[in-house]
Amino acid sequence: MLRSQTALWAALSALAGLAGGCQQADRARIDRDLIGEVMMGSEFAENLRAIAQPGGRVSGSPNAHAAERYVADKLREYGLANVHLEPFEMMSWYDRSTVVTVLDEPPCLLAQATGLGNTLSTPPEGVTAEVLDMGAGGEEQFEEASGQLPGKYALVSDGGASRRQKAAWAVRYGAAGLIVHSRPGREVLIGNGHAEPHALPVVVIGADDGAALVQRLSAGERVRLNVTIDAESWLARPNNVVGEIPGMGSLANEVVILGAHLDSWHLAEGAIDNANGAATVLETARALARVEWRPRRTLRFILFMGEEHGLRGSQAYVQAHAAELDDIVAVVNVDMPGAPRQFGTCGHPEIVDFLKSVQEALPAYEISPDVGNSTGFWSDHAPFMRAGVCAVYLSGELGPGAKYYHTARDTYDQVDRRQTVQSAAVFAVLLRRLADCPERPSARFDPVGLQAEMGW
Repeated sequence: MLRSQTALWAALSALAGLAGGCQQADRARIDRDLIGEVMMGSEFAENLRAIAQPGGRVSGSPNAHAAERYVADKLREYGLANVHLEPFEMMSWYDRSTVVTVLDEPPCLLAQATGLGNTLSTPPEGVTAEVLDMGAGGEEQFEEASGQLPGKYALVSDGGASRRQKAAWAVRYGAAGLIVHSRPGREVLIGNGHAEPHALPVVVIGADDGAALVQRLSAGERVRLNVTIDAESWLARPNNVVGEIPGMGSLANEVVILGAHLDSWHLAEGAIDNANGAATVLETARALARVEWRPRRTLRFILFMGEEHGLRGSQAYVQAHAAELDDIVAVVNVDMPGAPRQFGTCGHPEIVDFLKSVQEALPAYEISPDVGNSTGFWSDHAPFMRAGVCAVYLSGELGPGAKYYHTARDTYDQVDRRQTVQSAAVFAVLLRRLADCPERPSARFDPVGLQAEMGW
């Protein structure tokens, strides 16, 4: 029996090799089939509408768990294998209400104020203090004001150093809190304040309100604010959602990942950031599973949770799968896609020629012939990048709705659905070629050497 089973597996492997050769020879037809499947049978808009619900998808919340179940069910419906949830723990947060009051006669409430991530609730009476204008809020400005700042609100403009860094400086130099005023022409953007839950109030206010406060302080006026925050912070147990199209033949142990974060903030529907990306991953998986083709390498699709709170889900995945990282050929990250415009990689020049070949095969999409390079930590590629794994992205043109990400207007209607579905077609071709490329197009770097070289 053992001998006959061995012979059977040998025969199946030989057939898989022959099939792989035929597929390689006919790859242009497969790519056309993938593009046709996306363009004619797309479920992108339907999935986007289902994922982008009022209240967003804060990791560990009921909305987030409903989204996890939805995408898992869709991956199963599309015929993917090994669909499962991978739980992890993290501190989650959202604010129920934030009120900023200028203590004039009479007091004046500032519109659009919102607490920033990991800011704990204030006492019911709030926190009252004078305001000190800190300009852009760089480290030098905090140092220079160290004698005046204790017990006062640091008023800083958005931009430059991250909000998280400015919050850390506010804590270090004894501020009563941090008030971030938005950039001119921009709505209030929610995001992270503290790296971990902290009692120091950190809030963002509108650009006009910020400019008015700066003007009053410049004129020598004494301005006092009261900030009241009602927030919830809890130990959450969200899930990364995983599904696969298994590879066939000798390269089946190698893996190509297409991932996007499923979580969002709570101000609206989290459509642009990042139901848009999650629906693109689902559409790409659907098309790849639907055509008559099976990959040489395994394709793995991951919907990460916890991205907005500091890449918690992707960090948990990299830690849990540390023994498998050498087998990952590339991680393709999908964060706020739009009309496809430029391929990029994160510190892996050896894959540039491969990405150029994909771009050249898709002239109708007007993708730039120049491959971008980024070593930023802005999304779920970063934990893989730090571990030496090749990360790839596709920059997109989001359209007019782009300015509403992280705002109370991040809704389904702001997504340019006709343009974004093109990215699903491009991702499908990219993944097909990564899966079938005879020679591995990228290598894992030594993470210790890489981190030392990049100063991480």
